[in-house]
Amino acid sequence: MTSGSTKQYTHRPVTVDDATLIVEAVNAYSQAHYGDNRLGENEVRAWFGPDGKPERDDMEIWLDVKGEPQAYAQLCDPEWPPAWDVWLDVTVHPASARDAGLWDDVLDWTERKTRALIAPGNPEVGHRCGARILATDGSGLQAYEKHGFEQVRTETLMQIEFDAEAMTAPEWPDGIQVRVLDPDMDLEPYALAYGEAFRDHWGHTELSPEQLIRRKRSEFRGWGDEFMPELWFLAVDGNEIVGGVGSFLNHGGDPTRSYLYNVFVRRAWRSRGIATALLRHSFQAVRERGARSAELHVDSENLTWALQLYRGVGMKPLWHQHLYEKVLPPAEA
Repeated sequence: MTSGSTKQYTHRPVTVDDATLIVEAVNAYSQAHYGDNRLGENEVRAWFGPDGKPERDDMEIWLDVKGEPQAYAQLCDPEWPPAWDVWLDVTVHPASARDAGLWDDVLDWTERKTRALIAPGNPEVGHRCGARILATDGSGLQAYEKHGFEQVRTETLMQIEFDAEAMTAPEWPDGIQVRVLDPDMDLEPYALAYGEAFRDHWGHTELSPEQLIRRKRSEFRGWGDEFMPELWFLAVDGNEIVGGVGSFLNHGGDPTRSYLYNVFVRRAWRSRGIATALLRHSFQAVRERGARSAELHVDSENLTWALQLYRGVGMKPLWHQHLYEKVLPPAEA
């Protein structure tokens, strides 16, 4: 029996055989709150290595007495914001969303796992845990606040349905060219350019070149077959990478949807139309491969005029989600 709950649950680490159960739980949540699916089975299977085992042991699933998934949680290395040490990815099935005992069990598990990452005896080290919760998810917001999380930011999901306006040809500034990312040749300069561009964003923490490169390499590998380098485009000035954008197809398991990721332009090259050209170039590329829409998340309080940029190419806000944070003190020696 889950502590504090009127229902009985069991929980255990996930395996690749749980991919269907994870998708079922996550998409039941997304259907209830968004009206569509947010996860595809191929995306989940990409989390596992060729031996069917996850790279990390901090992925857990909660099942009811019938063996049906009621909650899922994992701890992730956050790609953004780097100020977070751990990102909590938690989903509770709508059928159990009001079960405070289940929420307690899930969030207690994430905290125990997070504390296990903290090196004992180092008084300078604590962990900042982050989580994203849909603004309309009252049960989730209440559960996180009960466990000491505080809202620190809001994100907006932007979307564009491809039409004549979206298919406007990109106009590249003088001296700027576009090419496809080569993961072998471009990884290191791409990671460094990306790190420089995001210095202006909330939550920035300065990382060494080695850390930036290691994170980006791990990120690309972690996507498995979902990562298609031919849909990652670089804006270059001579041999210098000045901006970039990447896309994923089959978003939420739907071949007509795509997701844009890592849109950036370095400060010295901004206000020249490069980001607009990158977006329009990306729209054309995913549309040629069957997508009929594109989505992305943006910091609602972004200081680089990102909301205006996305509105300017025809994207519209769909919904908002809150970023919540909790600081865990260092473990005692």
